[in-house]
Amino acid sequence: MAAVGSCGTGTGSTGSMAAVAARSNVTSFQRKSSRAGGTDSGGSRLVSIPGTRPSVRNGQLLVSTGLPALDQLLGGGLAVGTVLLIEEDKYNIYSHFLFKYFLAEGIINGHTLLVASAKENPADILQCCSG
Repeated sequence: MAAVGSCGTGTGSTGSMAAVAARSNVTSFQRKSSRAGGTDSGGSRLVSIPGTRPSVRNGQLLVSTGLPALDQLLGGGLAVGTVLLIEEDKYNIYSHFLFKYFLAEGIINGHTLLVASAKENPADILQCCSG
């Protein structure tokens, strides 16, 4: 079974999504303002996707795992376009929590989600994360 959930169309303004994330203060990434006036100096700008930030090492876009400690361990987050495989432990505790934190982070940032599971109904998983 598979379920696709979306918490927005992705075409909304980034300002409104940032305002929602700032109000809820749940996302792992916090925007830091480095310019006093907020004016652009005319330099090149990276593509901006809600819920991502550029890596300080190479400028590649990173997405949060939902856990700030894991983001720090991974060097700032997961690089957009990569796959991270988490093997379940003997008791199946941590992988389930990491999965739900990552889904919740995607829901908060309005990303389109695809959930497939052989053990649980994907709609129940999405309901648990969004409600």
